Amino acid sequence: MARPYVNLTSRNRIDAFQHEISSRLDSFAALEGVCGITLNGGLSRGYGDDLSEIDLVFYLNPSSYLLWSGGQSSLPLGITRIGDYLYDIKAVSLDEEEQKHWEGVALWDLSYAAILHDPSGRIAALIDAKLAAPPRRLQAEGPLFQCWWHFRLAGDIWIHRGDYVQGHAMLNLAAARLIEALFLANREYVPHEKWLIHLSRTLAWTPPDWEACLLGIMDTGDFSRQSLITRQAAIERIWEEVDAYIISMERPEYNLNVMHVTFYDLLKLLVEEERPLPVHEWTKRMSLSVLSGEPFIRFTSVQQDYIITDKEKLLGLNPEDLYSWHAAIVKQLSIEIRQHRAL
Repeated sequence: MARPYVNLTSRNRIDAFQHEISSRLDSFAALEGVCGITLNGGLSRGYGDDLSEIDLVFYLNPSSYLLWSGGQSSLPLGITRIGDYLYDIKAVSLDEEEQKHWEGVALWDLSYAAILHDPSGRIAALIDAKLAAPPRRLQAEGPLFQCWWHFRLAGDIWIHRGDYVQGHAMLNLAAARLIEALFLANREYVPHEKWLIHLSRTLAWTPPDWEACLLGIMDTGDFSRQSLITRQAAIERIWEEVDAYIISMERPEYNLNVMHVTFYDLLKLLVEEERPLPVHEWTKRMSLSVLSGEPFIRFTSVQQDYIITDKEKLLGLNPEDLYSWHAAIVKQLSIEIRQHRAL
């Protein structure tokens, strides 16, 4: 399946950049302690223009890394001009990179990295290892919750309070989180914010007429109250489409939103057990401190090494007495418990 790619009409000078890199690669690779070199940044995604720089990562052995990171590098680090081109040079310890946990934008950048020099094969092995587990769609739980918080809770607050500039600032954050969730819905790494909107246009799956959707979720209009309401509705509509798509692909039997998955599964674990749940089984998934919050505190207790769940208390809860986010989960679980008892 094709990865998201740069799709611009401005002049692409990638051939000139590649010629520049080829002309200097042997001298770069010959520097003492260099184990490997990768091309990263925009050029690794096949595009370079007059504002691009050449992003190179030098993977070093331990002794050379100590020298380079201690003010004795063989090349200027960071942004530097070499000949007619701007470079952005980063030096890392290959040993440390192999051992550390990679996440977020670092994985996205690595997923496009082009290996320029790798005599031992360690860079290829590193990339294979770090990218062995692509993102899961349900990882969108966090961004979808953050999006909902910004467009619904913060959005409603600033519509009510009448500061529409502040309201649009909240919707800017909601839009960014929504597009991050869209990447995860495609099991793609989330890009750096510099590329987030642009690369979303070439994802394998997007809501229909995605370009118009983008205009709707980014449109600040005339900064009136109505502009905020209109934009909030546009974000909510796309949020629902992304949410529904992920559920259809991952949990078609599930009746809540993606943002509820973790709490729903934890509550399901408690109510499905016919015996007290051993604490160690719970702490494999979550801290005990969660039981002190809603809605757990209303119907669970910790007694020695077990968690006791009072299902009758759960069934007796009035959703109107709960925060709406918690109420949705409690209501769904109550329905499922009653359906199970009726069988």
